[in-house]
Amino acid sequence: MYALFKDQDNLQALQLAIGHYNAALAQDLGTALSRRFDLIGDTADLDVAIDCHSVAIDLQTPDSPEVPIMHAKHAQMLMKRFELYMNQPDLDLAIEEYTHISDQTDPTNEAWLISLADALVTRFSHRGKVGDLSQAIHLYESIVNFGASNAPISVLGNLSLAHFFRYEQEGDAADLTSSIAYSTNALDKISPEDQNHSVLLNNLANGLLCRFKKLGSADDLEQAIKFYGSVIELCPMGHKGRLHALSNLASAVMTRYELQASMADLEISMGYFHKALEICPRNHSDRPTLLNNFANTLRKRFQHTAIENHYEALCGLPPFHPHHSHTLCSLGNALQSRFEFQGDRYDLIAAALRLRAPSHPERADVLNNLANVVCKLFKERGDPHDLDSCIEYYSEALQCSPERYRRPLLFHNLASSLVTRFQHYNDAKDLDRALELGASALELRESGNEYRLSSHVVLANAKGLKYALGGDPAMLQAAFQHLDDARGMCTPGHPSLLDVWEAYTRIHLHAYSKAPQSTDHMEEAFRYFRMASTHISGGSLPKFSAALRWIKEAEAHKHSSALDAHHIALSMFDRHITTKPSVESRHRIVREHAASLAVDAASCALRRGLVTLAVEMLEHGRGLLWTYLARFRTPLDDLQSAGERGCQLASEFLRLSSLLEDASCSAVTEEGLQHYRCLLREWDSVVDQIRLVDGFGDFLLAPSFPKLREAAKNGPVIITSASRYSCDAVIIHHEQDPIHLPLTDIKLSDILRLSSQFRDFATNPSARGARRSTEGRLTELLRQIWDAVVLPVVNILESSFHLPKGSRIWWCPTGRFNSIPLHAAAPFRKGEKGLPNHYISSYTPTLSALLRCQKPRHVLNDKTPPRVLTIGQSTPAGSFAKLGTVEEELDSLQRILEPAIPMTRMIGESATRSESLRAIHSSPWVHLACHGKQDVTRPLKSCFAMSDGPLTLLDIMRAPSDSVQISEFAFLSACHTAAGDRTAPDEVVHLAAAMQFAGFRGVVGTMWAVDDAVVVNMVSAFYEALLEVSPDGLNSEHAALALNTAAKKVDKSVVPLEQRIVFIHIGM
Repeated sequence: MYALFKDQDNLQALQLAIGHYNAALAQDLGTALSRRFDLIGDTADLDVAIDCHSVAIDLQTPDSPEVPIMHAKHAQMLMKRFELYMNQPDLDLAIEEYTHISDQTDPTNEAWLISLADALVTRFSHRGKVGDLSQAIHLYESIVNFGASNAPISVLGNLSLAHFFRYEQEGDAADLTSSIAYSTNALDKISPEDQNHSVLLNNLANGLLCRFKKLGSADDLEQAIKFYGSVIELCPMGHKGRLHALSNLASAVMTRYELQASMADLEISMGYFHKALEICPRNHSDRPTLLNNFANTLRKRFQHTAIENHYEALCGLPPFHPHHSHTLCSLGNALQSRFEFQGDRYDLIAAALRLRAPSHPERADVLNNLANVVCKLFKERGDPHDLDSCIEYYSEALQCSPERYRRPLLFHNLASSLVTRFQHYNDAKDLDRALELGASALELRESGNEYRLSSHVVLANAKGLKYALGGDPAMLQAAFQHLDDARGMCTPGHPSLLDVWEAYTRIHLHAYSKAPQSTDHMEEAFRYFRMASTHISGGSLPKFSAALRWIKEAEAHKHSSALDAHHIALSMFDRHITTKPSVESRHRIVREHAASLAVDAASCALRRGLVTLAVEMLEHGRGLLWTYLARFRTPLDDLQSAGERGCQLASEFLRLSSLLEDASCSAVTEEGLQHYRCLLREWDSVVDQIRLVDGFGDFLLAPSFPKLREAAKNGPVIITSASRYSCDAVIIHHEQDPIHLPLTDIKLSDILRLSSQFRDFATNPSARGARRSTEGRLTELLRQIWDAVVLPVVNILESSFHLPKGSRIWWCPTGRFNSIPLHAAAPFRKGEKGLPNHYISSYTPTLSALLRCQKPRHVLNDKTPPRVLTIGQSTPAGSFAKLGTVEEELDSLQRILEPAIPMTRMIGESATRSESLRAIHSSPWVHLACHGKQDVTRPLKSCFAMSDGPLTLLDIMRAPSDSVQISEFAFLSACHTAAGDRTAPDEVVHLAAAMQFAGFRGVVGTMWAVDDAVVVNMVSAFYEALLEVSPDGLNSEHAALALNTAAKKVDKSVVPLEQRIVFIHIGM
């Protein structure tokens, strides 16, 4: 321009030239100041630099080729200032400036286009406008299209994040798929040493976790957990990303806990949350959220430290912090768990609402969360007030929620709750309102939205109920149409199909109830029950729950599929419990879900005349804890003799079994859990290979009746069973067909009452009172058992089996029969004899347990009498009262046994936990005189009290396999050693059973507390009787007879009836 002015003396050209010079000067000055800001950090430089660039742009002509780049540089500086002050106008102006890059298809503009896309994502993160996100995705994808094979890794990573953010907003599965694909693509290209490698792994894990939550694939969840673990490995101590990596992994493992209900996962999740909190500074912005998540995890274990964490989180948040209300809700929920029977459960949760005025935009969120909490309370407690409160909170959330803001979800939740309330109160207004809300939710969830599936299911359930109420065929047709539509949205094997199949069962049963003359709908209902219970995807627990509902309806309708339902429920539960890595987690699952599973199945088989099947089902579904552990101790002599291949398989089986048993009895970590699952897969593979060996096709399969009946080779076994459907006894004889004896004079309610009375009598001293009245009440209970249960059995033994008096019999009680002293039943009427005068009673937890006792043992020297180990502990550690007759009891044993029978004595300080355990596992005969404690809440923690602490049931279970070959007999002179878990009686989890599992063929235990003042009388009488019937030395097979004799022989004026019958014999 200046040259043109010199040639033509053109004033306009001169002015333009001056403008270009000024613009260049302003731009150069702005660039220099911006660089100085980068070096020194003086914000005044940045402000002047931005102004200089603005002036430079104004001085340029609009058509100048420099202008787009100047705008982009101006935007770059504005973004620097935005990151300093978070001033929204700077962000808006920066995006506006970047948009001057008009040609978005020119690869030379790639860097500026990336900056524009990044700025749009930033604005989305601050304002939540999905349009910004979509525009950013378009820009990133255009950059990728410049050269698909050479797309920048950073762009692929950002594109993955942008798709993920949009999925979170709109729920479109295509965005989730794209997010995972772009993360995978970026990871394929990046070097493992690149600092962004951990970021990309984390993004991929996030996507997989979300896809799991949407589609339910367990592989996605496992992969997510694996990648989160890899992120932690890439973020060592001190790395800025380690905190979030630990938190993410903790949350993912918690998700797996919610799917599988594994206490191991709960412990692992807590561990990672704890590690994250250890490295999280107290003033860190994420600490309150982290504390809240940790507290929620703790609350699931009912640990009161959760409340302290919630309080600390609350104190770290200012009143108007976005997480303040949520944390206050969590605190209220935690307090409700601890004080569920005290005061108003919702005081603190309602306080969260008081923080949010009716017009506050977050009030709807708080209300929805509150309604969700109360809904869960209703499902757990069944309190109708909870359901009313839930509906009230959902309704208020709808009233104050912004237009379209989460309204489909609120419509759906409220409709579902109203349907539930209709089923309880039968108020047609609830059903009509549910139909209206469900239709609104479906309408707002546009075609392609996968949440429409749940809307269809809720509407189907509501219309099915409407049909059942009024009989309108249109409603029935509409209900089926909704389910057909939901079914059409699912690919084969989709996890949500389980919900659809279950809804079909309900609608078909409604239809059958209106037209029972036609069985078509009933048959369809049970077909769908089968489909739901055997669905190929989803967790084993939901399918087990579906099978339980199938059982309930099949039994109610007397449908022929009931037996199949019981079979499938047993198999599904066995599969579910096998996935649990620890003894504690398996026992907890049994207590929660399968208290009457086996006895109900056996009742079904017995009502169909299938006696042997009933026995097999009882064996399959009871004593699962012991059965599972026994699999790892299976003798393999026959397999080892089946050639070289048999020896190899036997060796590998023993190696893996030993490792699995150790893992089952150890503390659980994430690494340990992964190791357990790998071992289990290897073990399953070896078992499959063993079953291919000729003669081993049924290796470790549930035993068939021909094998089980071998348990009765030394005398009949009587199984007693009390189900809600029937009460029965099955008498198994070694050489004859089993006999089913319906116990028609007693019902489950009677058994529950008697069981409770015996327990109260046994555990509550005030219930015993004066001796005369005590014996009167006790004899009345024993008389009822004699008349209704034991006498009919004795009659069969005498008439059908011609069993001579004095013969041995074994009781195998199931369910609540476990707490009833069948061995002591008697008429207590003049001239009539009780069971102890007819037969010699023993007990066995299961037939398999008795079979294990019968296996031959290795005998070192038949001529050497066994040495008896006696352990006496009168003053143990802890809050136990002193036992005054322990030494007297051991002195009495010594007088009776020695010198013919050698005796080792451990008492006082020498009777420590470790030394006692070592001695027990290396001694064939053991006598324990000490405190026994039954832990009713944690039966696996039941213990013997030693000088330095408790010797627990779990400690005893860990017996080395070689001790099993020498253990012979144990007498447990301690309280409650044969009193099982009342919430899962079929598991027979008590100290005597643990001793039997540890290898002792015979065990004498106690059904309730022993009286320290008179116990020496029973103990002395037992050993005297045992020596009388064992002239050649102690013989454990005579222990039951000796116990029977001792109870008759002791001075009845000294030893009351309750103490004469407290001891029972278990095993051989």
